[in-house]
Amino acid sequence: MKNGMFVPATQCKSHPNVKSDGKARVDTGKPTLTQQGMDVDAFIHDNRRLIEKLRKGTR
Repeated sequence: MKNGMFVPATQCKSHPNVKSDGKARVDTGKPTLTQQGMDVDAFIHDNRRLIEKLRKGTR
């Protein structure tokens, strides 16, 4: 092997088979809000100011 020559240990694929979207999911056994029958979009719409206030944090 010459000096400075890179030899990869594994083959690289141009399009790997990705089966996950990169988000970690933990099964807590509890139903989601949608499964409980709650309209999440309506809740966010109705409580937008409260949510923004909580995100900023009150000091």
